[in-house]
Amino acid sequence: MSTALTVPAAIGQALRPVLRLMGPVLDVPAIAVGRGGSPVVVCRASPAVVRRRVAASCAVYVAWDNRRGCRYVGSVCRQGPGAVGDRLAEHYAHRAAGLARRTSWCLLTVLPLAERTPLEAVRVAEGWAARLLNPADGSAHPRVDLTQTLATLVSLPAQVP
Repeated sequence: MSTALTVPAAIGQALRPVLRLMGPVLDVPAIAVGRGGSPVVVCRASPAVVRRRVAASCAVYVAWDNRRGCRYVGSVCRQGPGAVGDRLAEHYAHRAAGLARRTSWCLLTVLPLAERTPLEAVRVAEGWAARLLNPADGSAHPRVDLTQTLATLVSLPAQVP
């Protein structure tokens, strides 16, 4: 018996516009393997579970409550396959908000991004996801330039410092 969860219908519907927008930076090889063609990894919002299920070092993640409401949108771009689980553990260890997060964040959906996605594109992806999902928690999301989608960002030539 598989322990993998499927994306609940209400969450899948909410993520649809996010997935359309993030298409240019999603981890395409990961889509083909083990998720029935879906780029979304869904699991309990537990750092240990996330570390076991998510191998992405770069991702946008969304925390959902037990009523399928969007609680939080974040992103991570770090070395190592446990990056998303490590970031979730940091959220839970937060002095002021940790307990509330551990209590209300029930499900995590992770949208793995292609390796070598530039940090700027990761931040833009987080900003757009937050704009589209309107999370109840968190307000420090990256601002988005409404004229700059991820497709236009990734098509720009790399700038050499």
